[in-house]
Amino acid sequence: MSQTSTVLQIARVDLSYFFRTKWLLATLIGLNITDMLVVGLVYKGMMDFNYFVFYAPGVVVTGLFFASFDVGRRVHLGLTEGVSQYYLSLPVSLNGLVLAHLLSAGLGGTIYAGILMVMAAAFLPHLASVSTLLLLPYMFLLSMGLAGIAAALNLFSKAGERYWVFADGIQTAMVGLSTIAYPISTVSSFLPSYLVTAIELNPLSQGAEALRTVINGAASSSAFNLASLSIGSLVLLVLGVVSYRHVFARLRDVGKI
Repeated sequence: MSQTSTVLQIARVDLSYFFRTKWLLATLIGLNITDMLVVGLVYKGMMDFNYFVFYAPGVVVTGLFFASFDVGRRVHLGLTEGVSQYYLSLPVSLNGLVLAHLLSAGLGGTIYAGILMVMAAAFLPHLASVSTLLLLPYMFLLSMGLAGIAAALNLFSKAGERYWVFADGIQTAMVGLSTIAYPISTVSSFLPSYLVTAIELNPLSQGAEALRTVINGAASSSAFNLASLSIGSLVLLVLGVVSYRHVFARLRDVGKI
């Protein structure tokens, strides 16, 4: 088996774990759609703008975030249960193993977000457009980048329960300090400028604003910048590559992390 075939096989197996529990997946999708409808429609009547149109893209990007983060959870379990040690025994390089995990994270997050977008398009017809299709490669890059955060957590948490604590904290902070639920104009009214800038550059904010731009038109979001989305995702992706290489190199040389 060639190096490329091994990488693709690991990525396929890794990805299949996420979609294997179909009832759980259906429940998660149902919860995301319910959140989108209940919160969006209830708050719609309380705001001076259409909150449902604003909030739906945020739910899609949040789903992408949690789906891409799930790979880090599986790697953590693999490190403690011996699965990663088995992968290292295969004819695959460290770079190949790293690529396989990040590739599966990118695909998993994009597919999950795509499912949410298809369902959201029933209420937001502008999502069913060529612009959305053109945005998918950037969503894939964003998903791989967000998986890099989970890779860094595996590097610093090592074995034990610390990973879950760190993961919950990071997820809460990144979603909270973003424009997932609040417009940047509202955020800037309460927070200092340096924190507002950080919120604007948050990859989750950039992903949500990208979808809002597709729905509302090119000039609808002053916070969205395609270059910021791409650069931020690439920086996190590099962080993931470095982190996973260190984790797997130590596992190969020492036998544990």
